[in-house]
Amino acid sequence: MNKFLTGKELEEAIYNIIWEAERTLLIVSPFVKLDDYFKKLFQKHTLNPKLHILIVFGKNEKDVNRSLNKADFDFFKSFPNISIVYVPTLHAKYYGNENMGMITSINLYDYSFKNNIEFGVYYEHKLINSFFSSADDDAWDECMKIAQNNEVVYINRPVYKSANLGFSKNYVRSEVLYDSTDKFYGSAPAKKSTNKKLNEFPDELKLSDLTSERPTREAVEQASTTSKEPRKGYCIRTGIEIPFDPERPFCGSAYSKWQRYSNPDFPESYCHFSGEPSHGETTFSKPILRKNWNKVKGLMEV
Repeated sequence: MNKFLTGKELEEAIYNIIWEAERTLLIVSPFVKLDDYFKKLFQKHTLNPKLHILIVFGKNEKDVNRSLNKADFDFFKSFPNISIVYVPTLHAKYYGNENMGMITSINLYDYSFKNNIEFGVYYEHKLINSFFSSADDDAWDECMKIAQNNEVVYINRPVYKSANLGFSKNYVRSEVLYDSTDKFYGSAPAKKSTNKKLNEFPDELKLSDLTSERPTREAVEQASTTSKEPRKGYCIRTGIEIPFDPERPFCGSAYSKWQRYSNPDFPESYCHFSGEPSHGETTFSKPILRKNWNKVKGLMEV
């Protein structure tokens, strides 16, 4: 459902996009300034590690504080699963979650909502149209591409502990994986950018990865001398070649599309192990055709 909105209807739609997000909240806005009402909307998600908030902001290379001030930046850093990306040439604005999207003229800026004449095109996803691509899907994909191709400023990810023999997981805490706040807001001269990108960071962490026993020097040196090239796999949606990793069976562009709805049982087109057509028998949760499991298990034991 497409709908042109302006005035109060536009404001309410964006408020709902923020408030009702469950899995992914994508906000693309060159300027960000939060008043108490916006903070109240976001605070609903403060304790929700399942929701990934992705903030893309930009402009004002000489004074980033004018695009996103330090106080609001610190507010966003309190969320358990958040990515903040800086795009110096950004002018587009977009708001979206797994069910709704808005291509609009309005910044996430309190003054704009109170004083400016703004408008946008709102799209609401329904089950009946979930299998058909829309302009909103194209907007989402383009925004994700912009986010993935530009500089990461801050990454915070949830850490989970396996439970019920690995069939479930419990949230333990969050871990800051990257923080270049000083580069943007520090009084000291900025250091040369490392130019980290979004796809360099995992979606979540396992507690076992962070609390394993201290390795021995001999074990690490032996592993480095016997390391092999990454095993070849295939994207289960496009069929293109990617590293073999059953926990990450999509290429970057396909993952961006899948991430919006995050349906682990959505039928896909290829086997992650062999690359052969799967005719819908593979999914994110089961990326390898059943007939290939014995071969995969044999390789994993090598």
